[in-house]
Amino acid sequence: MSTLLTEEKSSSLGMSEGVVLEISQAEKELIENLIKEINFNPNVINNSALNRLQFVSHNLPDRVKSALINFKRNSNREGTILFRNLPTDDSLPQTPDDGNPSLDKISFVSELCLMLFMLYMGEPIGYADEKNGQLIHDICPIKGKESGLENSGSKVFFTYHTEDAIHPYRPDHLALYCLRSDHKNEAQTETASIVNALELLPSSVVLTLREPLYKLSPPASFNSDDLSKIIPVLSGSIQAPEMVIHCSLMEGITEEAKWALELLKEALSKVSIKVPLCPGDLIIIDNRLAAHARSSFTPQYDGNDRWLQRMFTVNDLGRSSFSRSPGSHVCIPLKYELKLK
Repeated sequence: MSTLLTEEKSSSLGMSEGVVLEISQAEKELIENLIKEINFNPNVINNSALNRLQFVSHNLPDRVKSALINFKRNSNREGTILFRNLPTDDSLPQTPDDGNPSLDKISFVSELCLMLFMLYMGEPIGYADEKNGQLIHDICPIKGKESGLENSGSKVFFTYHTEDAIHPYRPDHLALYCLRSDHKNEAQTETASIVNALELLPSSVVLTLREPLYKLSPPASFNSDDLSKIIPVLSGSIQAPEMVIHCSLMEGITEEAKWALELLKEALSKVSIKVPLCPGDLIIIDNRLAAHARSSFTPQYDGNDRWLQRMFTVNDLGRSSFSRSPGSHVCIPLKYELKLK
């Protein structure tokens, strides 16, 4: 049965210890003071800027650093950690209506919270195929795209998926920071861990999911159907396997594979935790262990719609060196990389 994730419920429902961490007022003030001292331009995120930010991140509250280090090294059964009551920008411009960064946002508290926290997870990475290669993404509803199964959609359930599942250098972790909730607080970010889902699956299903019997197609942003590939859904560890799934872009190529995938979808839905993100919330998801989704909601397009920012990291940036210019953290379009190889 899916669960609404709150600090009070995280321990009482048998979830991993430390899934929700409420930032105290003293910790919040410490983080605010750190951010005030940082000269940061989100349009210029290079190695020099990242070095400075990582140095500053060592001054985060000890409890925060401990939680981040432990989550990177050990993850948890949910593949999810939620920080609440982080600093927020004193004022916000209108929510972007095109999914691009707001030119009117003049303070960068949200961006710095993402950077300071996520540098504990690994190296930032971006993709030319997505959000113009930005390292920090603005996630907002876009008028006319309400029914899209992507981050710009709103009025349909955005199904469980591994972030950038099609990419050979997909993120190891992703983070979402909430700047503004939707009007009715309808939208919920859902995460579902394969560790928990395995307990609901017969061994025969798990074995089928480990076979290369699943066609994965690219999302629309990658602009090429030629990128489709046949892969297994599960690989690696028996107890905590790596999962690659996209419920709307993946299909089994045999009847048995289709059956196994449907059972996995049902299991993920049953073990999901639902997180109604509020301003100052930052959720980090282990992209290898947990799929995530988003419930439907109703945007008003009045400048005050839901607004999140997102960031990706990888443990080993060197793996993608063929796909990046020297010093860059952004991978070239995947269709060009595959042609070069």
